[in-house]
Amino acid sequence: MCAQSYYSGTSSSGIVNITMDLEQDVSGYHVIIVEDIIDTGRTLKDVAELIKARNPLSLKIVTLLDKPSRRIAEIDADISLFTIPDLFVVGYGLDCGEIYRNLPYIAEYGAEKA
Repeated sequence: MCAQSYYSGTSSSGIVNITMDLEQDVSGYHVIIVEDIIDTGRTLKDVAELIKARNPLSLKIVTLLDKPSRRIAEIDADISLFTIPDLFVVGYGLDCGEIYRNLPYIAEYGAEKA
């Protein structure tokens, strides 16, 4: 499943768009959402609610990066590997307008113009 709320800028549009939905029925399965970063939580909350409505046996959320200071939606990961401050980060799969995604590290965007 792919969802997005960031399009070309560094802030969420607030509009969650499911760009690729699941093709398999998840009822009867334990589901784990593996997230790169939780920022406002709006996208993740919408995705989690969509999956919960499909009746999985269980649903867990794991994230690489967590920015709890920016949370708008009431949702938390079951496992957060790193908690970060309110910075826009790129690299290691995270992008800004599809740029910097392939950096082999995570960097603050704009700190040194990535």
